[in-house]
Amino acid sequence: MKGLIIASAAIAAGIVAVPASAETLNVQGVVAPYCNVNLTNVSSGTASVAMAGVQTVANLRLSCNAVSGTKFILRTQNGDLLQTINGMEHRINYDVSVDSASDSAFNIPAHDTFPGSNTEDRNQFTRSNSGYTQAVANGIPLVLSMNLNVAVDPNNTPTSRNYPANAAPAGTYAEVFSFTATSV
Repeated sequence: MKGLIIASAAIAAGIVAVPASAETLNVQGVVAPYCNVNLTNVSSGTASVAMAGVQTVANLRLSCNAVSGTKFILRTQNGDLLQTINGMEHRINYDVSVDSASDSAFNIPAHDTFPGSNTEDRNQFTRSNSGYTQAVANGIPLVLSMNLNVAVDPNNTPTSRNYPANAAPAGTYAEVFSFTATSV
């Protein structure tokens, strides 16, 4: 019995002498990059305007979580409200503006737009803000407005006529705006 007690004591001492064990856990999370601009009040992508005055055309939401910052690009397809009848382009001149109460870096003051091919300050407007901001990551509102009370562009051609909004031939005039958000 004395041998059994000694053996039990030796086993117990061996168990107690086992060194403690430690574990390490590294946890990582990935935040996916995103930059986008969405229409917030025009679900169909189509808006109608009265042919006079300054009007809000669309409310947008710009969001981007890029560390380098955010670039916003507004492009106009025609540079004017346009209707084509029998090969003749009928145009109504307008100003476009974008206002951001949350971040003035994205404001576009009223600009007369012109037909062109992605020409800055004619039919393309680029604004950017360098560096990450939580407000832009969460999403900031932008307001797109048009002013149809601008001077008529006098540059008529054999296939194009320009009119004031209140004196244009009857019909549906259209312009297409596209919006892009990317990292700087």
